[in-house]
Amino acid sequence: MKTKFYTKDIIEICDNKHLTVDEIFELISKKYPLAWKSSIYRNVEELSLSWELKKVVWASKKTYFEKSKHPHIHLIDEETWKIIDIDIDKIPNFSLPNWFEINDFDIKFYWKFKKN
Repeated sequence: MKTKFYTKDIIEICDNKHLTVDEIFELISKKYPLAWKSSIYRNVEELSLSWELKKVVWASKKTYFEKSKHPHIHLIDEETWKIIDIDIDKIPNFSLPNWFEINDFDIKFYWKFKKN
């Protein structure tokens, strides 16, 4: 059982991306053709438990994993499920008291293009 073998590759693959385990497995298997999906799944779950990857579940019931270096909000297109990250620093009037330090948060906005 290779529970740590793919760790570095998975973190690199997920850097600033939102990927499912299937997508991660597809990319890993290009480099490691003998990789098993169960090994990738175990690695991804361990990485999320150790906070090296963030696990995010959408309303679509799909679970995505990401490696992100900055706090952000997810905008999710309800038609295509495309995900856009918005840095919290870019949100006008967003401020917290000086004594408040964010460890983690999960904010998702679901949107559709307005039809004129």
